[in-house]
Amino acid sequence: MREFGKEVAIQAKSKSVQVVLGPNINLHRDPRAGRNFEAFSEDPLVTGELAAAIVNGIQSQGVGACVKHFVANESETVRRRYNVDESGDSRTMREIYLRTFQHLLRRANPVAIMTAYNALDGHFCSQTPLIKSLLRDDWNYDGCMMSDWYGTKSTTEALEAGLDLEMPGPSVFRGSKLMDAIKRKDISEEALDSAVANVLTMIDRTNPSHSDKEEETLICDSTSTMALRAASEGIVLLKNDNNILPLDMSGNLKVALIGAAAANPSITGGGSACAKPQYVHTPLNCFQDACNDPKQVSFAHGVNAHYVVPLMPVNMMKSRDWLPGVTVDYFLDGSDSPVYSENSEQPVVVMLGRLKPGLTQTGFHFIMETTITANQSGNHTLAVQATGEFTLCVDGIEILSRPAPAMTVEDFLFEPKKLENAIEFYMVAHKPHKVKLRTHSRDIPSPDGEISPHSAKLCFMEEHNDRVAIAEAVNVAARSDVSIIFGGRTHEHESEGFDLQTLKLPESQVRMIKAVASVSKKTILVMHCGNPIDVSDFVDDLDGVMAAHFPGQEGAQAIVNIITGKTNPSGKLATTWPLRLDETCVPSFGNFPAKDHGNGPVIRYREGLQMGYRSPNTLSSVRWPFGYGLSYSSFEYKNLEVFSYDSMNGEMPLKSSSKTVNIAVDVQNTSERAGYEVVRVYSQPPLHSMVWRPQSELIAFTKAWLEPNETRRVGFSVSERDISGYWDTVAKCWRSLHGSYSIATGGCAADLQIEDVGTWNGL
Repeated sequence: MREFGKEVAIQAKSKSVQVVLGPNINLHRDPRAGRNFEAFSEDPLVTGELAAAIVNGIQSQGVGACVKHFVANESETVRRRYNVDESGDSRTMREIYLRTFQHLLRRANPVAIMTAYNALDGHFCSQTPLIKSLLRDDWNYDGCMMSDWYGTKSTTEALEAGLDLEMPGPSVFRGSKLMDAIKRKDISEEALDSAVANVLTMIDRTNPSHSDKEEETLICDSTSTMALRAASEGIVLLKNDNNILPLDMSGNLKVALIGAAAANPSITGGGSACAKPQYVHTPLNCFQDACNDPKQVSFAHGVNAHYVVPLMPVNMMKSRDWLPGVTVDYFLDGSDSPVYSENSEQPVVVMLGRLKPGLTQTGFHFIMETTITANQSGNHTLAVQATGEFTLCVDGIEILSRPAPAMTVEDFLFEPKKLENAIEFYMVAHKPHKVKLRTHSRDIPSPDGEISPHSAKLCFMEEHNDRVAIAEAVNVAARSDVSIIFGGRTHEHESEGFDLQTLKLPESQVRMIKAVASVSKKTILVMHCGNPIDVSDFVDDLDGVMAAHFPGQEGAQAIVNIITGKTNPSGKLATTWPLRLDETCVPSFGNFPAKDHGNGPVIRYREGLQMGYRSPNTLSSVRWPFGYGLSYSSFEYKNLEVFSYDSMNGEMPLKSSSKTVNIAVDVQNTSERAGYEVVRVYSQPPLHSMVWRPQSELIAFTKAWLEPNETRRVGFSVSERDISGYWDTVAKCWRSLHGSYSIATGGCAADLQIEDVGTWNGL
């Protein structure tokens, strides 16, 4: 991850970026959270350690990192308004959610921390007392505190609380409002000087980046190599019945690739973390390259994976000047002459702050015109995503119109489904149709001082029959030796700005998976997702299952390398995959997302510490547990040793400089294949403890490469606080719970496969 961070910084500098807005270290509290894909884990140690390494890698190159979002931003639904009804001094906050930031700040010093949109214990995070009391005073953080975009809620309160920088510009709550507050002496000179100093220090800690390179020249071998490595090590093999994997490609194995993602891979989630790739490999091309003969690989598109209607393809549009794309004219209301006209390849108008020449902020409209020609006859879908009132005409006849929708800027940015209006329209193949879309400006002011968006998109989807598509997939699968289905979710399903409603896949995708598996000799499912998927409907029909996540521009090659045996899978689940979405299997089920109880939206962390693998119900409620992941190698653990201190009676306060406990274990690769093993150490609390602790808690981990039959002694040094510490909510300090702790190594948290258990007597 440190090397990954270095490559991020190299790319940032080449794009004239001085501070990278990440990593995101909010936790996977609930498997429906929209931004889980861009975060790390349900565990604060895993998140803190990996994120700290990225921060150190980024900042080693003179680029700054801004860790986000402080704190408790584990849901996207109405994220700007909900209050997390939890004290910052509760065990839940201190031992889980704030602990993530604490782990990171032990290992790294990011130039900035971004505050969350939401409130915690009644205080918006941009003005929470925790900035001073915890980050500054207890943890001695000396970096810059910045708001999320339009996340500042006040002038005086935010500055006095310790928010240094309001983002973005131009300022809403500072600028002239701040000047007025200074004149009234509402702002202390100390608070103002501190904020200015922290912003200037952030600038001083980073190097200005200037690049004249075109984007096409930014591809470099080291970045591509790191992208492949990150994807390869993050992919998790979940099922491999009868060792169906890896596939032997040396012969004439016939492979069927099923699913749209085989030709158009799903590489990222949505929202502000949705980075445009420099290039994209496809599984189809990579498999063809892996075979002796590309004809060994067959492909069927299968059912559609779209959540929203995609943009109209450029190749079916002609502008007024008969160029590919559309013509757009912009008018001030009351005028028949456009103030500006342009041709665009994409049927999209987006104005957020920057208006087209001649326009005012409100009181205008624009007309998009094109001629569309379908390649096939059928009842195709035409759709419009517009922020304002619109009318859509085809061949001079109005076919669709809507008033300006009730929406937020976040709907516009992240949830286009809320703006989508669609209609089926019969089109004859190769017959041109004149299309005219008139959209009026959005004259409704946005909240929080944000600039109103003005946008319209013309969308199109060919008639698609799922029954026919599944039949085609079944036909391709039946004549092959193995079927590999590419399914799961896309950036349209998992994104910033909204949360999932279900963990199940669309019904059409489930039907396709089961139909293909019923005729295939062997079936493997590759799932793209950032959140867990409920596989109950089809997992027993499959021979192999792989969680590929959203693996980036080298993801397809990484997937094929694992399936064909070029790479030995080593990824482990950093988040529990529940059996299903209900109160038994998901501890946060009844308290997610925010609910309005009469005083605005509220989220209650009622599960407390019993989140993820810490839940007492883990064994009976989990499909695949935290830490699970198969390999083509096998490993054994022996000779666990714990170097402990003499026991002392009573509960003692734990200082920040608490002692360390040394742990060592022999790890042996008992197979004939070299591979990585993630070596994990868990603490297990004393029996009959007066204070509730999870049955097992991760306290250390590392990743070791082992040659065939090699044995390596792996050692760890762990703080006594990480073993026995708990937060005393009355005394408001860390204490050590005395007693005999088991120290376990080996498999996943729910099923520790070990030969020895060491003990440590807590101080």
